Amino acid sequence: MARELRALRGATTLETDTAQNMCERVGELLNELRAQNSFEESDIVSVFFSATPDIKSTFPAAAARSECDWLENVALFSSQELAVETDEPLCIRVLIHFHGEQKNLTPIYLHRAKTLRSANSINGPTTQ
Repeated sequence: MARELRALRGATTLETDTAQNMCERVGELLNELRAQNSFEESDIVSVFFSATPDIKSTFPAAAARSECDWLENVALFSSQELAVETDEPLCIRVLIHFHGEQKNLTPIYLHRAKTLRSANSINGPTTQ
């Protein structure tokens, strides 16, 4: 089977806007994405993070670097999400680009981010 470029999504939320909570939650999310989707550091092209505007404690990429030694040689980038009124607060999203043979990837949504798949449909939130 050919190795192709894959894109894998995930998200989590913070309980509090602290560097410690950011590190815990980002590490948890990345480790779960890796466990469920079987990729190695050498497969990863880049990891792109976004955070809602209410997060000010630290960058998700910095938290990832401190929590996941398997990202040591990977390009990481953080950005800010649009300030959408209906968005889940204190939310971090991730998009991992990697080379792999996997056909069926498992996106991971933790904590309050579990609502994102339905909440961000074209018609807006289905439940609040």
